[in-house]
Amino acid sequence: PKMIIELRKKGPKSRRIFVSCMNKDKGGIARKACTAACIGCGKCAKECPFDAITVENNLAYIDDNKCRLCRKCETVCPTGAIHTINFPLRKPAETTVTAET
Repeated sequence: PKMIIELRKKGPKSRRIFVSCMNKDKGGIARKACTAACIGCGKCAKECPFDAITVENNLAYIDDNKCRLCRKCETVCPTGAIHTINFPLRKPAETTVTAET
């Protein structure tokens, strides 16, 4: 009755990317209600090269017809509200060690 469940189509190899939040409250209020809340910052929409993400009513939405599963949105989301399913684990970022002289 609250329209919080949405079925999304599967991508290749049953992969999916989705925003795990349906809270339309503003940033701070949403974060108080849920630690994985989308705060509507728009970083994901700016990062998406396929214009698959829109932010309306303080909530990001990923259009699965436009999304090409590049996962760039997942890495820039400051709250971790964007989740991926059935993707291989990301390799840890290599750290460079510099010697001081």
